[in-house]
Amino acid sequence: MVQLVGCVGAFIGLAGASYVWLEKSLVAGLALAVLAGVVLVRVFILQHDCAHRSLFLRPLTNDRVGAALGILTLAPHAYWRAMHLVHHSTSGDLDRRGVGDIVTMTSKEYLALKPAERLRYRLYRHPAVLLGVGPIFQFLLRFRMPGIIPRERKAERRSIALTNLGLLAVHLAFLWLGDWPRWLVVHLVITQVAAGLGIWLFFVQHQVEQPYWVPRAQWSLKGSALQGSSHLMLPRALEWLFGAINLHHVHHLKPQIPNYLLRGYMQQHDLDGAGVKLGLWESVLAFRLKVYDEATGRMTGFPPVPPEHARGPLASAPPIELPGRLSRLMTFSGEER
Repeated sequence: MVQLVGCVGAFIGLAGASYVWLEKSLVAGLALAVLAGVVLVRVFILQHDCAHRSLFLRPLTNDRVGAALGILTLAPHAYWRAMHLVHHSTSGDLDRRGVGDIVTMTSKEYLALKPAERLRYRLYRHPAVLLGVGPIFQFLLRFRMPGIIPRERKAERRSIALTNLGLLAVHLAFLWLGDWPRWLVVHLVITQVAAGLGIWLFFVQHQVEQPYWVPRAQWSLKGSALQGSSHLMLPRALEWLFGAINLHHVHHLKPQIPNYLLRGYMQQHDLDGAGVKLGLWESVLAFRLKVYDEATGRMTGFPPVPPEHARGPLASAPPIELPGRLSRLMTFSGEER
């Protein structure tokens, strides 16, 4: 409750201060919006704990609080929870990629694509898209569309609709009672900062040079957690700010543990040396990783396209039959089960 009241209160206070100060000083107003965006990352961590039903003892309390936080984070809670739980059960599984995670192809799959599809994948993996255009598209637009989930998934579709109604109420309030264009500037800055930071954290949690990618028959939860999830080495102040999500190997091993107990669990069970350790600079360099090379078991940059591949799939060998979901992922859906 202290985390919940403190973080949500700090976010609302900073967002409100940004709205007020933006009329007086552009620099002060934008600076406060940036701070509000940073704090919103921690609010999202609380929603993330609610998704695992670890923040409160009662599942219903987690679901209701998560739904309310989803109006602040722009992420419909039931929908995001369903996709995130699939991510936990498939992370590192070569046969079940693309649901709730960063789309990653093997080098053979990449070479088998047509030129236009290669270009689309290259754009998708570009840092400017992953950290800039992508988060804005995902949180502001795509999360507003009930059609991204099948009709039979009524709870998830309802969460999208209710979150949209909540956001509509907020924006209508500013239209009637305040300066909506000024609020929109604040809203966009906060969203860009929070979503960009969030995608950076999410990207480096599994995109490592020596990853854990195995066929489904060989996959294990422990291997996925301790060999395929990163241990991002952050200063303790940043670790607190990001809800200890940098201890991602511990989180994937025990997702039912709330953020404030992750470090204690790691130390108690001697997991400090586990996970794929990354420093801050290494987390930046991780964006050079583009495809998984099954021959070497490493993530690499984009492989060079031989002349016989330049105009389409393999000419000297039978075309590689890509799983159906990969063609759907090329439309940036990424959430089909």
